[in-house]
Amino acid sequence: MIIGVDRYANLPPLPGVRNNLKALKAALTDRTIGGMPKKNCRIVSNPRTVTAALKPIEEAVRAARDTLIVYYAGHGFLDSRPEGLYLTLPGTEPGKVHSGIPYTWLSSALGTRTPPKRRIIILDCCYSGSVIRRMSVGTMSGTMSTAAATQQASSQLGEALFEGMDSLEGVSYLLTSTPWNVEALAPEGEEHTAFTGEFLRVLREGIPGPGPESAATGPAAAPPPHDHLSLEAIYREVRRALREKNRPLPQQQAQNGIEKLPFVRNRAARPAPPPGQTSQTDKTGESGESGPPGQNGRPGTPGEPGQASDVGSSGSAGTASPSGPPGTARSPVSPAPPAPEAVKARKVRRRALISVLCVAVVATAVPAAVWWQSRDDEPSSGACSDDVALIGHSDALNGVEYEGAVPVDGLSGLAMSGPSRAWALADNTPGRIFDLDLGTSGAAPPAARAVHLRTLRPTGGGRFDGEGLVLEKGGRTVLVASEAGPSIRRFRVSDGAETGRIELPRNLVEWAGPENLEALGASPDGRYLYAGMEAPLFRDGKARGRSLLRIQRFKGTPGGAYVPDKQFAYQSAAGLRVSELVAMGGDRLLVLETNHAEGQGNAVRVFGADLSRAKDVSQVASLQSEPVDAFAKKWEPVDLVTCPRGAAATAQPQSNPLLENAEGMALGTAPLASGPYKGRLPLFIVSDNNNSPHQITRVYALAIRTGRTGTGSGTGLGTEARTGTEARTGATAGAG
Repeated sequence: MIIGVDRYANLPPLPGVRNNLKALKAALTDRTIGGMPKKNCRIVSNPRTVTAALKPIEEAVRAARDTLIVYYAGHGFLDSRPEGLYLTLPGTEPGKVHSGIPYTWLSSALGTRTPPKRRIIILDCCYSGSVIRRMSVGTMSGTMSTAAATQQASSQLGEALFEGMDSLEGVSYLLTSTPWNVEALAPEGEEHTAFTGEFLRVLREGIPGPGPESAATGPAAAPPPHDHLSLEAIYREVRRALREKNRPLPQQQAQNGIEKLPFVRNRAARPAPPPGQTSQTDKTGESGESGPPGQNGRPGTPGEPGQASDVGSSGSAGTASPSGPPGTARSPVSPAPPAPEAVKARKVRRRALISVLCVAVVATAVPAAVWWQSRDDEPSSGACSDDVALIGHSDALNGVEYEGAVPVDGLSGLAMSGPSRAWALADNTPGRIFDLDLGTSGAAPPAARAVHLRTLRPTGGGRFDGEGLVLEKGGRTVLVASEAGPSIRRFRVSDGAETGRIELPRNLVEWAGPENLEALGASPDGRYLYAGMEAPLFRDGKARGRSLLRIQRFKGTPGGAYVPDKQFAYQSAAGLRVSELVAMGGDRLLVLETNHAEGQGNAVRVFGADLSRAKDVSQVASLQSEPVDAFAKKWEPVDLVTCPRGAAATAQPQSNPLLENAEGMALGTAPLASGPYKGRLPLFIVSDNNNSPHQITRVYALAIRTGRTGTGSGTGLGTEARTGTEARTGATAGAG
């Protein structure tokens, strides 16, 4: 069953999906590849109803006897309900889950007591990896890597999606185009979607080189047939190719070793050399075509295990042999060399405009992932952009326990309490704030240490997940934005007791998903409070991959009452989410946008935003219909990937080892009085290690110029209507 949706009434079209369907059927029914009878391969294009999509699957379940393959390509979106991933139909509307198909319905349609011995599902849509069950690494062949499992464990959304789900119930093998929190790509100008394009390339061209040795039997055992490819071999080659192109990495999950069974013929197969004779490739470990990691005597790429062996029955796992019934051996196939255009395409890395297979068309925001080896001669400070410079960073808090008992980790909010002091909010349970001595007012690299701890005592029951932090004027109370609830609560610094809450507008509560209140900041005079959403409300969704977010402004007095004032529309950069904001005064903000992609690393970017001309959208039901000029004007002062990387350690692939999971941000209390960045304001950023050995608690110190005039395409932190330096005067009105 090959199912795809390329035409939508309310979402961007996906012409690559239409090409996917035809090409995949052609490959699976090609006698030199899959050999499946054409009558057994059905395309369902643009099913308009749930029944039209699922009924053909139910019919195929009843008809199949050996193996059933179900492929889906189209937009996909996540929801906080147990269903998690939703597939889309031509009439699916953004934010309306009832207009899509829960993945759980598709898996249920496969049944568990019906004849097919093997049920294979291939999903090419945004967030498709969310259907893969979270499990301990090493318990099942084909499970996700440690890095992926760690990243999932760090997300409350991930926990909600995977709790109680068994993705392999009724399914023998799952192959997804992305990890759980990453959009799938449909590169503009390419014939197919990113994942399916590579999948088809492997089917059409095969994988050159002899079959790898079995890890179980060792070199002395008879090698597996090299004229067939297993699902495991296909997965690893597709993953390798996508990694090279800096595109989302596929995930797989299997049971009973199905991923090691022969699946299709290998078009690049060569007859094995006579006994005692070694091929030139075996001698050198190289060949004209680069196979997947682990083949031809080459080790796997960093973070990628070597190629698994193709062991199991001698028959195809899902296709009929052109030379006999399933289970019979197939004769070797002469190698079919790839076309010169295909070879050239693999060797040349082109930067294409990229769209995504989710509820909008998206460009990836995470740079290329490599294992950096920082050298002593690389600077650890210096210019990142025209307006921002890196003063330095400190990992002194990483792995540290306050008074040998409480880990200083999970830091998600930051608020300045003095020139070189700050409170940092931990999102762990129970909530805590750490009093940090940063070791600098911004003129020198930080040397952070925790000097005090206060445990917060929320009331009213329920879960508390502090993400944003504001230290109110006078320093006696803090405001904390909790993603769980959501809520904004006030706590006394002296004893951590909750003293009150700020009422939120109804739409921020009723239409918020699990990723909601993440950012909190106060204007320098404390008159206004700004709360930012990490992800869109269900009704708002995305547009061309940019999250349509809301920033709520409250009006009030520090330590007193705050009431909802205005609500502003804000578009994130493609693929990024809002992690923090800092209020500069005059409705100007600094906004921290971040993301993480398994195998690619972190993206950390700081934007300037001007809300003064943005429309008040308090009464707007959905931002989908709002014009561009209704949103806050924004520009980008810095992408941290451009900062000097010297002396930075990293525990996972990063395009720059300086990058980590940045979540908290605060402006210093006064401009720098000396040094090369005299007159600039210090900007401090802290990262959340998510209690993971693969992430680092890191403090950054930057110097940022705030007096330049912002333009739509330029840099600087001013606005078109406002120039000159605006000094930050509220020393204790820090923002986190």
